[in-house]
Amino acid sequence: MEYNRCYLPETAQSRYISLVERPSQRRDLLDRFLQSKQTTLNRSIKDVVGLIYQREELKQRNLYELLMTECNIGTKLANTEVWDFGVNPVIDKRRAILEKELLDIDKERRKEEVAAWKDTLTLKSDLRELLNQLYKEQSRKELLYQGR
Repeated sequence: MEYNRCYLPETAQSRYISLVERPSQRRDLLDRFLQSKQTTLNRSIKDVVGLIYQREELKQRNLYELLMTECNIGTKLANTEVWDFGVNPVIDKRRAILEKELLDIDKERRKEEVAAWKDTLTLKSDLRELLNQLYKEQSRKELLYQGR
């Protein structure tokens, strides 16, 4: 039995109208949900990119400090070169300590570079995952609204 909208009682008319309006409300809700998800993903992507740059800056700062320390120790070591090896045991001991400190700084530099590489690798992996999620969300949105 088919009813014309004009002949429906008032309560039935309001139900009919709400049924007609409901799909657009659902679309609005869906739009807001998808947009919210994309906004969140975009913020997360921006945060991860910022963290990658911050880690690179931290690495550069740490390597610079190690270089300055290495220069300082190198200068002290150069000052001990005036005396021949084996002439003064105190100078020889000091020279050995300074050379060990240089080796330790080199070791620390390698550790910093490896740690920065690992941190950056993890962040880039997170970034790839977020970009994949964003791509999937955009594809879903395009698929849902292709017929619009």
